[in-house]
Amino acid sequence: MYKLLAVDMDGTLLDHKQEISEENKRAIQRAMEKGVKIVISSGRAITGIERYIEELGLLGEEDYSVTCSGACVINNAQTKILEEKYISYDEFQYVFEVARKYNIYLNIYTENRILVHWDNYSTRIDSAANRLPMEIVDFHNLDKDVKIMKMTLINEDASIKEELLSVYPNIPVSDIDLPTRDKFDKRLFADAKKFLGAFSEKFTLLKTTPYHIEVLSKETNKGAGVQRVADIFDIKPEEIICIGDSGNDRHMIEYAGLGIAMGNASPELKKAADYVTLSNQENGVAHVIEKFIL
Repeated sequence: MYKLLAVDMDGTLLDHKQEISEENKRAIQRAMEKGVKIVISSGRAITGIERYIEELGLLGEEDYSVTCSGACVINNAQTKILEEKYISYDEFQYVFEVARKYNIYLNIYTENRILVHWDNYSTRIDSAANRLPMEIVDFHNLDKDVKIMKMTLINEDASIKEELLSVYPNIPVSDIDLPTRDKFDKRLFADAKKFLGAFSEKFTLLKTTPYHIEVLSKETNKGAGVQRVADIFDIKPEEIICIGDSGNDRHMIEYAGLGIAMGNASPELKKAADYVTLSNQENGVAHVIEKFIL
């Protein structure tokens, strides 16, 4: 019997309109009625999932979410933080040098804002989705005491604007003229580990789209976050289902007794999963609940 269900948000629980379908809501409610613990596990900050956990009725002291791809594990009443893992200032400098070397963008997630050295379209989308203000700061003079939860390396150019918009469709975002960069290589992140070399030994690297790589502290990932919640309730890995669609879901899918990729998931994630469900447009989460829990 499965006792815990961890679900990613974008591309998984949410449809292309950034909504939770009625089918998914009903299925989650029925799972909860059977005593299954529901955990939202997202790359977003807690502010970016607040309205969804409210819709699902997950606002209790014993309801938890894994946010910022595992950097923060918090109860949904926001009264108890189980885990916060930060990136040090020296580690930030290392990553910033990589961004400068390849002439790509970098953003920084803190507890209450997203920092950028240069304005960019991807971070404007992130800011709107997460309901966090974006602030342009000089990274050369970044406050050494800033608490960095995660960073994102961003490879963007005017030629891929429509693809960037598809990452978070239907999110209102202020427009920006994307520059056309000389020698823009849209396949720069094709092999994240090869691109970053020894860098991958220092951090957890998660390729969430062909143009975005999340950078977290070495031991930080969604799998570790889900495990942190499971330990509270003495739930074993074999009693857990995890569902996701992108690179930052891989650790939790591999950790779970039943790891499930969405029908719209990346090919790499589908290979790592035990089962492939329907897409997020076809209520893939509800399908999993009906097949394996109810």
